[in-house]
Amino acid sequence: MNEYRIVSPVCPKCKSKDTYDIRQEYKQMEPAPFQPVTIGNAKYKCKDCGHEWKKYRGRQIYERIRIIDVQSGGYMDYGSVQRVWIDLKDRRVRSALVFGEFNEFDQIATMSEESNEWFLAELYKCDFVNWAEEYNHDGVLDGSYWRLTIEYDTHCEIKIGSNHYPKKWAKFCKAVSKVSGEDFY
Repeated sequence: MNEYRIVSPVCPKCKSKDTYDIRQEYKQMEPAPFQPVTIGNAKYKCKDCGHEWKKYRGRQIYERIRIIDVQSGGYMDYGSVQRVWIDLKDRRVRSALVFGEFNEFDQIATMSEESNEWFLAELYKCDFVNWAEEYNHDGVLDGSYWRLTIEYDTHCEIKIGSNHYPKKWAKFCKAVSKVSGEDFY
């Protein structure tokens, strides 16, 4: 893990520059030696006025998404990785189940305009642009991992996880499954 953090933005309420990104700890019922940890700038807080806000607000950011490339797999899947690549601009979807090295995607499909709009609405409900950068459970050696790359019109974000997921991961997977025509989990 990197030793540095991204500089937090100016508070939208009081305009203070004394802000920070919130490191969210996953709550467990019983203390354990290794707990899941969520790291990243999904939410910010102002030290001066106490105001909290999300990195992105509203639906406009979803209209700027060009490509979503999501991968999920792990040890229990015998080294296989599910991969779905969604081009929202050209409304193309590619999916594959790969072992080891990535090859060309197996299937290519086209989404209808209605399907594209439905998918964007589901992404908004998942609030996936505000997911943190890392979701890790360091105490587990075998298990699953995932990687999500979001290409916007101006920049790209990568979100990763190992044996720990965002709250709306299952909803996100259902939406990806529906647009790809393949089970994704």
